[in-house]
Amino acid sequence: MLRQWCTQVMRSKVTPMKAVARMIRQHFAGIVAWVQTRQTNGFLEAINGLFQAAKRKARGYTRFTTMRTVIFLIAGKLDFTTFNAHAT
Repeated sequence: MLRQWCTQVMRSKVTPMKAVARMIRQHFAGIVAWVQTRQTNGFLEAINGLFQAAKRKARGYTRFTTMRTVIFLIAGKLDFTTFNAHAT
């Protein structure tokens, strides 16, 4: 139905609506995916935020394994208070 609407709008003489129809056609796959799953990219943005925080905390380290360890420590949200009462 959305494709049919876009086709009818493109045949009309309403220029602003034609721009909307073009935009819908450009993002058609993403619109259909959202309607089917109701998922956004918020989860990926949250993971990206964790990676960026890890990069800031691991600055000065040159090895990727160290960076990966910092990412796991941040993303894992481990509770170290059982081992060290002063851990934050």
